[in-house]
Amino acid sequence: MTRPAPPSHCPLALRLVTTAVLGLMLCSVYAPASAQRQPGPPPGTNLEDSGDAAPPPPPQEEPEAPPPPPPPPPDKPPVAKLLERLRSGSTEVLDIPVEQIPNYRNMMRDMVEELSRYARGRNPKFIVLAHPAFDLLYWSQREFDLDDAHRDPLKPPPPETIRPVGMPMRHFIQALDGFVLDGQFCSPLRVPKADLMEARNEGLKAASLEHCKNDEAVVKALQAAANAQIITFADTAEDNEYRTIPPRRPIPENASNVETLNTARNMLPVFSSKAFPSRDAWLRALGNNNYDIIVIDAFDRTDQPLTKAELHDLKYKQMGARRLVLARMDVGHADDSHYYFQRDWQVGTPSWLVGLGADHLGQYDIEYWNPAWKAILGRYFAGIVDLGFDGVMLDGVDAYRRWEAKTPLMMDK
Repeated sequence: MTRPAPPSHCPLALRLVTTAVLGLMLCSVYAPASAQRQPGPPPGTNLEDSGDAAPPPPPQEEPEAPPPPPPPPPDKPPVAKLLERLRSGSTEVLDIPVEQIPNYRNMMRDMVEELSRYARGRNPKFIVLAHPAFDLLYWSQREFDLDDAHRDPLKPPPPETIRPVGMPMRHFIQALDGFVLDGQFCSPLRVPKADLMEARNEGLKAASLEHCKNDEAVVKALQAAANAQIITFADTAEDNEYRTIPPRRPIPENASNVETLNTARNMLPVFSSKAFPSRDAWLRALGNNNYDIIVIDAFDRTDQPLTKAELHDLKYKQMGARRLVLARMDVGHADDSHYYFQRDWQVGTPSWLVGLGADHLGQYDIEYWNPAWKAILGRYFAGIVDLGFDGVMLDGVDAYRRWEAKTPLMMDK
């Protein structure tokens, strides 16, 4: 079994973070200008009147023409074209000597570990999920090869100091309570059951987010997840925005109090409030259901944070039983809809904002190990703990993949 991992670079400096973060969170909000299409030339331009037309010539027999080809599909709008290009995976390859390529996986691990230490130092029961993070639980083939390339060939290390492929990354595992998979039940690319069992034996709880082809597949996926004891949400959406709440009741529905991951049976991610007409409508919809876990943004559509009283109310299901409320925080990308994004920021300014993201417009690829970005995360994370969330789902943990694609190793399989 081949699995992944990264090194220990760039401390997060969370201890320098002030806990009076709600004031810091109300910084200027970037309001991107909406994209405008350039209209094409109007129809019927440059046509001239030819006057009286001559009578048509007598018809002549011609060979039967083949049927015309079907019309081409309508041109995609600019936004769809851009997202398609970004998702294609095409990216520049950085000219870096192999011995200077960093371990991007370990840099992500280090950041998650530091966030976890900070949160648990303040609240030992604080829950930390990572999405998607399964490949970071173990030392990968790429990391093994990269380690070998970094060694001095004249000073071979003792064999017992070399990490084998598949070695569990203990510190990273201990920093987590669980991990979130993508498409475990509605995708052909699934983590083998034996590997999931191995992670479970490490004390981690598995969850999964699913996009299925129809409602019947959704129900089957949720039933299979319940049998596998994997906390799962499934819908038929074609994107990862998670903006709405399905009208159906949770499967399986759970009347018990839920205060730990191990007692949860279902989950509801709602990453944006923009689909709701108002803040009150968003909060009512979040409260009027019986999901065991809800995962939400700490801010509403106007970038105003939840209050402690609002968060307290969300911790109870419609039936009155306790549930968990987790904050979703993207650690691998910046987003121009978030409170921290400044109006004059663009690719290259600041320097750690390095490109457009592939998930949606307004997302940016970043140097996630950069101290400036980690300071922003520190303030954001401290605010989540201050508000009283039960935990966090760290999203974008797989951002290291883009950087690995930019720096392939000659020995990459």
